Amino acid sequence: MCEQHHEQGPDEAFAERPDVGRRALVRGAGGLILGGGLVVAGAGAAQAATSQNGWPASSSPSAIGITGLTVVGHAFPSGVRGGQVHTILGYVARRFHNEVEALVTPGNWGYNYRVISGSTSLSNHASGTAIDVNAPRHPLGASGTFSSTQVSRIRSILNSCNGVVRWGGDYSGRKDEMHFEINVRPGDSRIAPLVAKISGSPAPSPTIAWSTVRSGATGFRVTVIQHLLRARGQSLTVDGVFGSVTVSRVKAFQSSRGLYADGIVGPKTWAALVVTVQNGSTGQAVVAAQKALRARGYSLTADGVFGATTLARTKAFQTSRGLVADGVIGPRTWALLTI
Repeated sequence: MCEQHHEQGPDEAFAERPDVGRRALVRGAGGLILGGGLVVAGAGAAQAATSQNGWPASSSPSAIGITGLTVVGHAFPSGVRGGQVHTILGYVARRFHNEVEALVTPGNWGYNYRVISGSTSLSNHASGTAIDVNAPRHPLGASGTFSSTQVSRIRSILNSCNGVVRWGGDYSGRKDEMHFEINVRPGDSRIAPLVAKISGSPAPSPTIAWSTVRSGATGFRVTVIQHLLRARGQSLTVDGVFGSVTVSRVKAFQSSRGLYADGIVGPKTWAALVVTVQNGSTGQAVVAAQKALRARGYSLTADGVFGATTLARTKAFQTSRGLVADGVIGPRTWALLTI
């Protein structure tokens, strides 16, 4: 695992340094040379060393309190530093899974005592203060491995962390989009309030962003709405045009669900209108899903039968959007199909 970690999970080499001070660290024949010219040899060097972000690092995991980290069933081999760091990085990983992209195994890494490739500084992994997520999908040096929506959600996670956590995608040098790290020194005044805010509470449920479709609209979203209205018992022709009949049917559906009957299909109406479909489902809601998949570039027949082809296309779409590829078209998949 460590060899694979070296290949797939290096962190901040040649990148912009965080806004924390650090002690210079150079390897010499007699051991490690720390700032001011002090030479510490042998095992004591590992004990006295600090990682690039200023946290104590050690080749002995127990010396710095490394403990296991598992997030929604996905382990981070070797774990991370215990206590506040464990709480913060676990929070980041859970929100990443819920909001950005489902975690995959193997591909997530934690503690690893090593020098940054091409540098004399110890990696932040060496102090257990960094994690890599879904490394094979976001290789070192690659840029743009996340969609704009995913990046926006990463920004939301970072904003919630009040500057305590930094993302490798923000490095000014070589990008490391798999990588998240503690970006402040031990004892920083921002750590305790952040831990108090997130400790013991689950990561917030990810919001679902829906499109808004109204009178005068045309295209596949209108077609999807019309099929879903038929699936909900409303009678109308599917023509892809949001005209007066569609407006009246939307209003009738909204009234039946206790919604404000304005004839506009926005978030609340979408949420009530969509039907969860999966392998074995049939009917108008399946046709709606199949036509939405076709509009997203997937080749299949809109025959109203959720069979092997529809299942495969659904999983491919979910994977492309960072969702769990379970082949079930529920609210989150519907939202991304129609946004």
